[in-house]
Amino acid sequence: MANLVYKRVATDLQSTARQNLVLDEAGVEDPNVFEEDPGTSSRLHPLQRPKFRELLAYARPGDTVHIS
Repeated sequence: MANLVYKRVATDLQSTARQNLVLDEAGVEDPNVFEEDPGTSSRLHPLQRPKFRELLAYARPGDTVHIS
């Protein structure tokens, strides 16, 4: 069973630092990270986001998905 992590920010001026902190505090071990390129439009439906689709294709029963 894998820990799958999805990260994204809305603009190039933002970072995933807070998301990393939340994952560290939660004790998520050996995560498989799927991170969108900065600026991937927040107007896109999640299923239109490349890394989110990749995460869904990778996920197997019993995996845990973490989204902060």
